[in-house]
Amino acid sequence: MDLRQSIFKPGNVQLPPLDDSTDSNSAHLKPLPWSNYFEDKQNVSVGDTHFNVYSSGMANTSGPVFVFHHGAGHSGLTFGLVSQYIYNSDPSHITVVAPDFRGHGDTIGENQDNLSLDRLVDDLAGIVDAMFPDNKRHIVLVGHSMGGAVVAHAAASKKIRRVLGLALIDIVEGSAMDSLSAIPAFINARPQTFRSVESAIRWHIDAEHIQNRESARLSVPSLIKPISKEDDSKVWAWRTQLMPSQRFWRGWYSELSRTFVSAPTAKLLVLAGTDRLDKELLIAQMQGKFQLELLPAAGHTIQEDLPQRVGDVVLSFWKRNQPLDISAIRRVNPVPS
Repeated sequence: MDLRQSIFKPGNVQLPPLDDSTDSNSAHLKPLPWSNYFEDKQNVSVGDTHFNVYSSGMANTSGPVFVFHHGAGHSGLTFGLVSQYIYNSDPSHITVVAPDFRGHGDTIGENQDNLSLDRLVDDLAGIVDAMFPDNKRHIVLVGHSMGGAVVAHAAASKKIRRVLGLALIDIVEGSAMDSLSAIPAFINARPQTFRSVESAIRWHIDAEHIQNRESARLSVPSLIKPISKEDDSKVWAWRTQLMPSQRFWRGWYSELSRTFVSAPTAKLLVLAGTDRLDKELLIAQMQGKFQLELLPAAGHTIQEDLPQRVGDVVLSFWKRNQPLDISAIRRVNPVPS
């Protein structure tokens, strides 16, 4: 049972047990460094929080900026492979930005447990403003799961300037709201600790949370941290505790479909299956109000399972929605005097 089934469909959420009987230190499970996928890792201060931000192409002054927002319990590295793919398609013009958001990854500061939707939207807007003051470039917002709710509200509220496109990955209001009661059981079914980083990577692969081994080796180490036991031995525990954020879950997804459809920009929805479209999205999709792409071979973390497919979809979406360059057309086809 993959994460999409266990979280977004009510019912049994049993997960494979942690099996440490095999050698977890084998080379094919070794962590991969962030620097293989991004050019820079920096702290961006917004208020009392220092956000860890991965990026590439920050020296570019033209072309689009792709800003990625991860879901609850993940980190910016969940977009490592897809960010690399998008950036490498045109490294002299494209910029990619993937922060660790409040309470996640290497981000530190006060009030890290405040994961309210309004707070997260303001955090995102603050990061963009800090990194791109007086921005004159087009921005494409891409959000996975809970991150999709954040980017949708950021675009709809116009708190971020020059948003050319809005892309949501595997998040639909109806399915998310229906699944809220099942999420605690999923969280409790996970191992609480791992004996090594490699063991955590292998568990994510075995549980089919991440189908792409390379992406698991990159993103999973950022989800855990070492802790010392009473006997001074070391184990790895979850960096972000999800249950304290339960009071915010309903607020993340309430009115998401309406917010997404009404956002004043081009819109893309990437899903693993059509069964997850709710009524409002079905109607809007039939009316052509957003682009729908289905990648049924993936699980919940579509951007990790199929990074090149997602990269191609996002790049095509951006190219399709670029504003028409009237001056270029006139140069090719001058108006007769």
